[in-house]
Amino acid sequence: MLFEVDDGTRPGVGLVVSLLNLGDGQSRLIMDDVRSQRPVRATAWDFDAFYTHKAHDNAALDDMALSDDVYHDIGVALIARLLALNGRSK
Repeated sequence: MLFEVDDGTRPGVGLVVSLLNLGDGQSRLIMDDVRSQRPVRATAWDFDAFYTHKAHDNAALDDMALSDDVYHDIGVALIARLLALNGRSK
């Protein structure tokens, strides 16, 4: 897959998605809002607010075997939040 050339421009708001192993056979997918003062690729993102989280089974995560509905829900949550952060939610 070829990628387009990255012009280095970044928005002032975004999301950080992280995965925390809970130690009980599950991991928590965490989404946090972040902000930046520099709209460039090498920006430093600062935590702004917690958005959401959801626990998932480690075996399913490791095998990339979550259900289509779960993958859909993750994608919807990401796009909905990015639209909201950019003032484009309906």
